[in-house]
Amino acid sequence: MQMLDESTCPRGVCVKCVNSVLEAQIFKMFVKDSRKIWLKALNSLAELPESAHPMIKTLCGIIKQDTLSLHTLKEYNVNEPKDILQKLNNRTNKKKQKVIRSGPSCDCPDCGKQFTSPYLLNVHLINSGQKEACLTCGTVLLRGEEIKEHLSVAHKTEVILCKQCPLMFPDEVHMNNHVQEDHRLGALTCCDCGRVFARRAAFETHMQMHTVRTCRKCGAQFSNRGCYREHRSHCEPNARPDIHLLPRNKRSNIRDPAAFSCDHCGKTYTSRPQLKNHILWIHMDVRPHQCQWCGKRFYTSSRLAEHNVVHTRERKFECDICGVKLVSKMAVVYHRRRHTGEKPYTCEDCGEKFLSSSRRSEHAKRRHGKGVMMQCLDCPAMFARSLQLRKHIEKVHKRPQLFIKVKD
Repeated sequence: MQMLDESTCPRGVCVKCVNSVLEAQIFKMFVKDSRKIWLKALNSLAELPESAHPMIKTLCGIIKQDTLSLHTLKEYNVNEPKDILQKLNNRTNKKKQKVIRSGPSCDCPDCGKQFTSPYLLNVHLINSGQKEACLTCGTVLLRGEEIKEHLSVAHKTEVILCKQCPLMFPDEVHMNNHVQEDHRLGALTCCDCGRVFARRAAFETHMQMHTVRTCRKCGAQFSNRGCYREHRSHCEPNARPDIHLLPRNKRSNIRDPAAFSCDHCGKTYTSRPQLKNHILWIHMDVRPHQCQWCGKRFYTSSRLAEHNVVHTRERKFECDICGVKLVSKMAVVYHRRRHTGEKPYTCEDCGEKFLSSSRRSEHAKRRHGKGVMMQCLDCPAMFARSLQLRKHIEKVHKRPQLFIKVKD
């Protein structure tokens, strides 16, 4: 076999062999340097006095080029080395910035609550997406450009403002680290206050803190939950129940009952999920649950389950008086009223009583002309029930029902 000589290699040696020798030499130098660092780390551990490392569960050492840092971990799992490495990186890389906790006494301009330092005032305003207190003088300003300009003019301090949240940093390095870590793709960072969350449930709960709250008594509005609670404690002090009058198993998480109003119809609810369902079901007509037999749609799965009895005709609800079984719980309620003679719904115009509100509504339509009436498209006849209109079309106009004109 004939081997061609290379101009850049010794005579009789190919390029591949030269590259292999160079890689072997680089690996030899790497091993030699690693041995020096490892021996230095072992000597450092041997020189530690016994009192410097008491009985602990785990002692981790981070070896760098010139230093050795020791860290103790109480909960160490051998099967999760990546988690341990992440904890150690967080300890060594992230350093908490010093926060000034002293200063003059100051008041919140929204609720009037007094604080002994601007730091405590900032803790009070932490859920506010608009205002922030200067840690030096306690002046309350809008977050972002206004507080940055105040620091530059009043205290001769230059800071860099993040373009995606109102956090400020002393230099470009800290700001770039913040952007790469807290504003990366998929990070749960609040753009109103800059707080970072690890779980989406906690992030969504925090976002509700920035919603505007309205006092039910005087109508004052607050963008901070702390200011709203402080104002409510003075404006309507008896709204929150006395914790000492409640049993011990119901004393936890006692809050001031809130009121959430619908902007479309003005109806009020005691919780935000109730208002959300009201808007979806009533005003947006969102009905995600559909019957597999007839295609009719419903707001909730419980309404769909009640409707399915119409097709299955399963009778699993029993009357406690006569023992008859009916298809729904409300059917049992109406049936039991026939035994007791109870008629809780009264007509406001004539005083007649009815078993259910639907029968009272039909009576108000027929007798008093109230509510929504359905008109035939072929003649002026109007009916309170769709069944009556369908029978009228089939009997008088000799055709099936196609359209219904609704008149209020």
